[in-house]
Amino acid sequence: MKEKRILILEDELLQALDLSEFLHKEGYNTSIVDNFDDGVKAVTDFNPQLVICDINLKDEKTGIDFAKKANTIKPNIEIIFITAVTKSASIIEAQEADPLNYIVKPWKEEQVKVTVQMAFNYISSKHKQNSVVETLTMSEYKILKLIAKQMSSKEIAASLFVSEKTVKNHRHNIIQKLNLTNEKNSLLKWAANNTDI
Repeated sequence: MKEKRILILEDELLQALDLSEFLHKEGYNTSIVDNFDDGVKAVTDFNPQLVICDINLKDEKTGIDFAKKANTIKPNIEIIFITAVTKSASIIEAQEADPLNYIVKPWKEEQVKVTVQMAFNYISSKHKQNSVVETLTMSEYKILKLIAKQMSSKEIAASLFVSEKTVKNHRHNIIQKLNLTNEKNSLLKWAANNTDI
């Protein structure tokens, strides 16, 4: 991956500039937007692989709304939420947008550096994977890893802070995408044999 492009959606301009300057020094190409509409436009125009997105925007629409919309425009785009909000209800709502990670404000440079490096490692590993695994979302990918560890849907739900129903829906989607049979434990067997994903 030659150029690593990061879109920063942040309505506090000083914070956005600090983040952009730091990431630029780390070798990333960045673009800043401060609202939902400009963010949506930038997904097509700037074509980022990664978005660092504030959850609370000075807008009717939130960063979570943006993440959901961005995923419909560019399904392979990855989102990292950056937020001062740590209430579990907001985190659970944010999970529905399938983010890669969260950075809690006030952010530290080292934390941002590691989180962004890990994100691009994941993005580049997806490019190298076969086309079937590439179709998995980050949530499905995480769940597949946990299935390989022989965790139940209930245990997976608890560890990812989502409902058991959500895990079961993801399991169903993974089975469809991997074209597995309805044979009992077919997903567990596949995950166990492909744990290097």
